[in-house]
Amino acid sequence: MAEHSPESPCAVSFPLPWGSLRGLAWGNPDAPMILAVHGWLDNAASFNELAPMLAHEWYLVALDLPGHGASDHRPAGETYELLDHVRDIAVLLSQQQREGITFVGHSLGGILGALLAAACPERVGRLVMIDSLGPVVGRAEDFPGQLGKALRKITRGARGEAPVYGSPEEAVEARLGGRIPLSRAAAEHIVPRNLIQDGQRWVWRTDPRLRYPSMHRLEEEEVLAMFRAIQCPVLVAKACQGLMDFMGEIIQPRFEALADGSLCAFEGGHHFHLDGDVVGLAEEIKRWLDGADLD
Repeated sequence: MAEHSPESPCAVSFPLPWGSLRGLAWGNPDAPMILAVHGWLDNAASFNELAPMLAHEWYLVALDLPGHGASDHRPAGETYELLDHVRDIAVLLSQQQREGITFVGHSLGGILGALLAAACPERVGRLVMIDSLGPVVGRAEDFPGQLGKALRKITRGARGEAPVYGSPEEAVEARLGGRIPLSRAAAEHIVPRNLIQDGQRWVWRTDPRLRYPSMHRLEEEEVLAMFRAIQCPVLVAKACQGLMDFMGEIIQPRFEALADGSLCAFEGGHHFHLDGDVVGLAEEIKRWLDGADLD
């Protein structure tokens, strides 16, 4: 297999039973692997800034999750539940015969890495969670209502016309707002990979089903059990102005549940690995990986 440049990524594709996961790869495929997984509605380009700083020593593969970026959408009738993503990554690593990888996940990607590390400890040797420390949870008494809300949306389907843009720049402008707004620097990396050109117009290639409500949310005791089950070293890289600031009092018990957890904080917002102190984050990850290798 040809070596990919640390600075310029190569396109990669992984066939799964239902379709293909695609992504970007930096570095030498014979080097130890870092699997990088992005957040909700982002894509592999989320690691455009961080990956080249790590790819001189590691083979970094950044995935597009199903329905995101260049990866295939799930077949008609399927949904995008949290555990479905974990299953797909487990299948991919099994096919690639990869064990003991370093998993770097931003936001949703960090949650998936934690679930995989808890359930399949042989697959994940070290875990880096970027502004991520577990999912939004539900309560048992809320489950019937949550399921009903999801089923109504699934049966009704997407309504209305998808937004159309005259240029990628218009789409970048649109993405600056939203529930989790992006800075312009982050949007200019992420948005083009989530677009497809249709004649003289540009439309989102992201599957609209990604916005459907979850049919089931984990409860806090399940999340704590997940963190207690993780035995590999875990680095939590927190944004000082990120989403973890809104997690409140659940952060401390979750972090303390880790057998081998380290915490560091960086100035910036939720996408600080793209538009913040990327150099500082890369250096911290390298220092931490070197230390974890000695344990």
